[in-house]
Amino acid sequence: MPKVPEVLAPRRKSREIKVGSVMVGGNAPVSVQSMTTTPTTDINATLQQIAELTASGCDIVRVACPSRDDAEALPIIAMKSQIPVIADIHFQPAYVFAAIDAGCAAVRVNPGNIRKFDDQIAEIAKRAKAAGTSIRIGVNAGSLDPRLLQKYGKATPEALVESAVWEASLFEEHDFHDFKISVKHNDPIVMVKAYRQLAERGDWPLHLGVTEAGPAFQGTIKSATAFGILLSEGIGDTIRVSLSAPPSKR
Repeated sequence: MPKVPEVLAPRRKSREIKVGSVMVGGNAPVSVQSMTTTPTTDINATLQQIAELTASGCDIVRVACPSRDDAEALPIIAMKSQIPVIADIHFQPAYVFAAIDAGCAAVRVNPGNIRKFDDQIAEIAKRAKAAGTSIRIGVNAGSLDPRLLQKYGKATPEALVESAVWEASLFEEHDFHDFKISVKHNDPIVMVKAYRQLAERGDWPLHLGVTEAGPAFQGTIKSATAFGILLSEGIGDTIRVSLSAPPSKR
């Protein structure tokens, strides 16, 4: 029998969800995600960049959707992409529903930058469940709820985790469980502490990322350090390196 490779720690037991054809969490391999930098409205350029990412080994791709024109481009991109597409929603809850209707594999929502997001969760959960669309709850230090900033003084690990757990509980109240969570910070130390705390609070799949990591050299070191620590502890189900560099380098 083949020898099983040694690990530093057993993999954390997380629930398994589907992002299109890619399984995330559970016993699935840690998947790699990147994000396009083309205007989403430029469908051909976006699909070309997705093809380049696919060729480089990317498993999942995220595209930005801050406007109605971006939302209108999603159906063709989702249909023609070789890998599952996640729509990254900003500002308007209406774009969440547009992304679900467009056939995107998943939708990334940041509760801190979508107006009256919590009021929309019941309908988002209903529509996403019916379509088989998964969700990423993306808590970010740069857009944390002002009430949490006032409570903790700044974007501490505890503030990030409190935001994430609250949003997760709202989805679960509506019997929606097909979501993963990220708690991103630009300081790898804060980020590692936040993910450690979050990993102890529930079995949600976790998306690892250091936000605003910076240029390729600096950002790679920050991300590799944080990811290495967490993955060595069995924490993390999918990763994205955020760099101010071409997407194929992320």
